[in-house]
Amino acid sequence: MGRTQSFIHIKPANLQGGFGRTRRWKPVLPTKKTDGFDNIDKGFYNDKTMLKVHLDKFPDLIGHSTSRINRLYNEDAYSMNILKLPSLAQKMAVQNNSDDLKHQFGLSNSWKRSVLNLSVFDGHGSKGRVSKLLAENLHQYLVDVVPTRQEFDKLLQRYCHEIGGQYWQRIYENRNEFYETFISNCHTKQELTGSRMIFDKWGNIIDKISLLSESERLRIFYAYLRFDLDRCCGFTSDSKERDMSFEERCQKFSGGSTGSSMFISAYDESMSFDDAFFVDPAGLLKLVITQVGDTRIVLCDRNGIAHNLTKAHNASSSRETKRLDNSENIVKDSFGEARFLNNYTNTRSFGDLPGKPEGLSCEPDIYSYLIGSTLQLPHSELSKMQFGGDECFICLVTDGVSDLMSDQELTDLITSTVSLRGLKVSTPQFVADQVIKYVMAIGSRQADNATCLVMRLPNWGNWPDVDRTGAQRESKLMSASLADRTDDF
Repeated sequence: MGRTQSFIHIKPANLQGGFGRTRRWKPVLPTKKTDGFDNIDKGFYNDKTMLKVHLDKFPDLIGHSTSRINRLYNEDAYSMNILKLPSLAQKMAVQNNSDDLKHQFGLSNSWKRSVLNLSVFDGHGSKGRVSKLLAENLHQYLVDVVPTRQEFDKLLQRYCHEIGGQYWQRIYENRNEFYETFISNCHTKQELTGSRMIFDKWGNIIDKISLLSESERLRIFYAYLRFDLDRCCGFTSDSKERDMSFEERCQKFSGGSTGSSMFISAYDESMSFDDAFFVDPAGLLKLVITQVGDTRIVLCDRNGIAHNLTKAHNASSSRETKRLDNSENIVKDSFGEARFLNNYTNTRSFGDLPGKPEGLSCEPDIYSYLIGSTLQLPHSELSKMQFGGDECFICLVTDGVSDLMSDQELTDLITSTVSLRGLKVSTPQFVADQVIKYVMAIGSRQADNATCLVMRLPNWGNWPDVDRTGAQRESKLMSASLADRTDDF
């Protein structure tokens, strides 16, 4: 079990001199067997010099901006939280049932490793009911559940009984193969390219394809599927609506949402007990991405090049057609766009109960990457990093942004703004606002809700002063301005 918080504790020294010259807190291990980690943890957080900073009010680190643009309601939502999850030592204590380890490392809410979780959700229908549910509650489900393989099988069985349909029946009958493919081995691994092993300056081995354990992938899968069934579709065990017909339930629990989440933590677990490990991390970072639908996460490397970390689950995707195993349910509308069940653009989402029996599920794609500072790596090992190391920032956006801008245009808008205005003015909050203002300027009268989150990484601002897409962005602004003048006449 874990807990969540929407703030971090940080010492004033961490904020002096800006990023890059921080003095991180390092824990002092207990010297006697009677000394518990809980006492150290309490002493750390009861320090009167500590500051409590809410993540949504930390503009130098995380920027967030959203707008309904030209829609009646803003159905987008987002969340920013610190997840406190059990450390490796605590997991060993539970698995081995060791009283000494449990006493030494503690199994209370204190002394857990910290994981920064940022998520964006793009809702549709019911004024954003599902997207708001996800932003307010999904992170708590992730820390509350510690599922076993048997519990996962029971959850799939619930889908068969309560949702029904051939899709879930097929998954349950082939549950062993499903578990092996998507949880044990994780078919979406992107870190398989290149050499598996990386060596630091001291010869220690860093295994870049072991960033996420089987139990952690099971936790994500189980939490997503259970949250969708219980909260988004209303099939909780104590629900008063259990006797409702499927049609009545579809009307009561209408709407849906796509979503993308990132989970970032220190590769060296000893550094992750500090809430503020990500304010100025000196080492490598583990970045885990989950994807449901068509929201997007983009990373900017040290050369200013954009990298899309997700793959959209669209009806036109051959991979999704294979998963659904029924191409008859995918047709093209009058505009030539592929639609699932003649209604849905995406083939995966939370909610959207009418499409659940046919496979409109929230099964997440899970990707894991090794990023961060390369100071402790020899030059010969840098080519083994997925993005070369020393990345600059990560951006999470809904399709209201990505439909109007390419990944490189988004990245160049941020980098050129920082280069033009300077680091003091162009904080992540400032550039997130600028992205939404640009979308508002070029969007049509039917433009969708737009949301943008920007998180700075240690190499923020150290990209080449090159704007690769400035001409394209300027052309879009000119076209939008011309269209406005035409409409006035």
